[in-house]
Amino acid sequence: MSLASPYFAPSPARRAEVLLYVDFDGVLHHEAVLWHHRRGIYMSQKEAAGRVLFEWVGFLESIALEFPHVGLVLSSTWCVRPGFGKALKFLPRTLAARFIGGTFHRRHHGADEWTLQAFRTTPRWKQILGDVERRQPRAWLALDDDVEDWPDHLRENLIACDGSTGLSSFSVREELEKKLRSFASSTLPPHA
Repeated sequence: MSLASPYFAPSPARRAEVLLYVDFDGVLHHEAVLWHHRRGIYMSQKEAAGRVLFEWVGFLESIALEFPHVGLVLSSTWCVRPGFGKALKFLPRTLAARFIGGTFHRRHHGADEWTLQAFRTTPRWKQILGDVERRQPRAWLALDDDVEDWPDHLRENLIACDGSTGLSSFSVREELEKKLRSFASSTLPPHA
């Protein structure tokens, strides 16, 4: 299927007042994901026996339906490999349509190997904060298992996942929904 098809057409709303930055590995499935130049992306059965890619995507899909005003942004190494458009092919159509962009974009960051490596080694919170500064949402949250070194002043924006349970954790879903509801029912402060 072509990336220009309606399935992968960018969301008409390229901007949103409230953004949810979504990691894939450790959030939508177990964190034990591997990549091989021939096999592509796959789940390590040695580290995560019985686990499959995107096994918890239904949880994000139902939460996204409940909060249609929230724009989704891909904040994952999947932005670089396989790339934003190819990453969205793994998601249900209705959910893929909700993504308005990613934290990495070749047009913005460049495509040379040095740039790609620099982005990969940048802490996740810095990748997200850079995107927040570009998009200027009224409020934002990050759903991620990469939680090391987040500055104290940004911790309220982080919904921390355990990489082995991700969104299958009821407490993670409950925290996410509670914070999204508070954004919908209050006057939102400017982003950090």
